[in-house]
Amino acid sequence: MNQTAVTATAAATAAPSSIRDVTALSTVYGDGESVSAVALHYPKTIDASRLKASDFTVAGKTIDKVYTNDAPETALAGKKGSYVIVSLVHPATPLPTAASQNKPKDDQGDKGKEGSNALNGGDAPMYSDRKAPDLSVAVSQTGTVYATDGTAYGPTTTALAADKTVDAVKDAFKTYIYKDPATGYEMPYNIYLPKDYDADKAKTYPMVVFIADASANINDPKAVLYQGNGAIVWATPEEQAKHPAIVLAPQYTEDLIRSIGMMTTDTHQWTQGLTLVTDLIMDVSNKYRVDKDRIYGTGQSQGGMANIAISDAYPELFAGQYLVACQWDTQEMEKLKDKNLWLTVCQGDSKAFPGMNEATALWEKDGAVVARSRMWDSTGGTPVFEQMMRVMED
Repeated sequence: MNQTAVTATAAATAAPSSIRDVTALSTVYGDGESVSAVALHYPKTIDASRLKASDFTVAGKTIDKVYTNDAPETALAGKKGSYVIVSLVHPATPLPTAASQNKPKDDQGDKGKEGSNALNGGDAPMYSDRKAPDLSVAVSQTGTVYATDGTAYGPTTTALAADKTVDAVKDAFKTYIYKDPATGYEMPYNIYLPKDYDADKAKTYPMVVFIADASANINDPKAVLYQGNGAIVWATPEEQAKHPAIVLAPQYTEDLIRSIGMMTTDTHQWTQGLTLVTDLIMDVSNKYRVDKDRIYGTGQSQGGMANIAISDAYPELFAGQYLVACQWDTQEMEKLKDKNLWLTVCQGDSKAFPGMNEATALWEKDGAVVARSRMWDSTGGTPVFEQMMRVMED
């Protein structure tokens, strides 16, 4: 062989991969948080034209695509850089069946009976067994990766575990503790401020308040951020580009349940928990530059019920609400007939489905405008849902 060929052969069989570090990139989806990509840092700028998905494997994951970037973060389009982003497929969540539903925990404490019949249409279990998600991930480089100067990085001999985990959206929330003068109790909360919040001290922002369902009622103050995307979605770059907003996500803890009980129950009575979360919302709206005419509420189950109860008691607080899988005393809900509301309930929900149908019928009787969609098949997928949304909006 000539000298050029010898040099090329030596480069192709270079020493093992020189991956400097591995970063797991997580995303909070509707069904919780999971690793959505892995960022591999190489010593030199990587040749994107020679990069292939088959050059990598990720244990227990399916690779969607690979591309280069100049930072350990995902991007809509690849950039020239020393990072390889291994993007992963997020699998569809299996539809639940009766057999797959979690049973209430046996240890319900002194108030356990209140939550013991959740599967028969009663209140939700009082204490959740939710844990922080396992975001561990290991990646192997199975092929050769080339730098733009021709340097070849050979396959790894073992799978490399991620050194750290980053979720740019979730990590942008700050966590604080609110102490309520009225009840004397403390409550953690998470708040997101728009990236330009400090640039203009005179500017006010709308605020979205998300209250989670009871499965997030654990002592981890960030559980409300990873149990689903009810809070996170409003802080994504895509949503913030359309509507810069403050996002507030209170965390109702197990300690609060053991001291003052559930935030909401099927008796539809005002609770100390509702006082606590309402006082928190008021405090935050005064402490930050919140446009008081543009405070929006959303939540599912416990969170939706809290939204309704608070809106009944303080009808001027929310400019609009998105209520999911929840219900309340329909006579009290009649006060909401002139509110801007979006409602989503499942036909199989023995409480929310009949409850919300009764409420909307009362609103129509009182002269409110109600738009209903025909049933959505939960397996229909995003394109079908978007079309049905457009029809209902029209």
